[in-house]
Amino acid sequence: MKILIVSDLYPLIKDRSIPSVVEDFVLALREKVECIEVIRPNFLFNVFLRGHKFVKSGVYFKNGIKVYNRNFILPFVFEDKKFIENFRDFNCIISHMPSGHIYSDLINKNLNLAHVSIIHQSDSKIMEDFKYKLYFKKRLRNSFLNSTLLGARNHFLAKKFNANFILPSFVLKENIVNEKKFKKDKIKFVTLSKLIKRKNLDIVINALSKIDYDFEYNIFGEGKQKKYLQKLVRKYNLQEKVKINNYIEHDKVYEKLDKNDVFILPSVDETFGIAYLEALSRGLIVVASKNTGIDGVIKDGENGFLIEPSIESLFLVLNKIKKCNFEEISQNSLSMIKNYEKEKIITKYFEILKKNL
Repeated sequence: MKILIVSDLYPLIKDRSIPSVVEDFVLALREKVECIEVIRPNFLFNVFLRGHKFVKSGVYFKNGIKVYNRNFILPFVFEDKKFIENFRDFNCIISHMPSGHIYSDLINKNLNLAHVSIIHQSDSKIMEDFKYKLYFKKRLRNSFLNSTLLGARNHFLAKKFNANFILPSFVLKENIVNEKKFKKDKIKFVTLSKLIKRKNLDIVINALSKIDYDFEYNIFGEGKQKKYLQKLVRKYNLQEKVKINNYIEHDKVYEKLDKNDVFILPSVDETFGIAYLEALSRGLIVVASKNTGIDGVIKDGENGFLIEPSIESLFLVLNKIKKCNFEEISQNSLSMIKNYEKEKIITKYFEILKKNL
């Protein structure tokens, strides 16, 4: 099987504004297929609006994957037919993110390949965002209608778009621990995240300022809200308990997680959230928002806690955490996370592709 992946959210250079999730799926699928290549279609207005780094048009190779970077001033109204012919003998197109879906629909009018659209939270948001919906909404909807299969990154999106299957994130089997040890004299909270508004880390600091037991809270990340969060820490006189640390590279993530007890990230509009899976794989107690991508993986009170993204809701859960059976919840998490091992997720994904294409 020869697969063409299309997404503007594919990291070619070091760019923290682009997550690795699409690349992770590409590298995992490469182990199952004859050939896999990537087109990265960039609507330049969107590149600068979202703060992505500019990359020149051209052919690149990253981790053994051939990537065609295509820059457009106008949003995907024309593509060179000679370029499109490079993919005539491929079996299918798999697209991620709005630009990927719309561009795939455009080139597939010539190729007529099977087209699998993987829906992320951004696809749902773009239907409502005034900056995009006037132009993109109809084209995005048509690309879904023209798709052979619809996949969704979580069960909320699957229900909303009537998707054929769900494609969650995954963790490596070797990163899942057998047991987590806790010392509850001082509960250690941790967050690894971009420091942006929708992550709701101000809610965390506010709620922690109200609890009456000993704790330590470390935030690792960079973003527009960093100074605001530092100001909140000073406001509540939490400098000895709450530390806002610099961003850490991914190879240091598990080292930081292992030193803590509770991973807390009450963000909204989260497609799935690999950070939650990574925390669960190390046996941490995870606190997340209801009605986000990880809701459905986490069962409230059983293998973690789900809250409304508010100070009051989080404060109640923080008090529950002090009294909960850490070891039992941790073991429930470690049992559950085995369902999200890379080989299980990708094998199931590949079987869906083989069966339906």
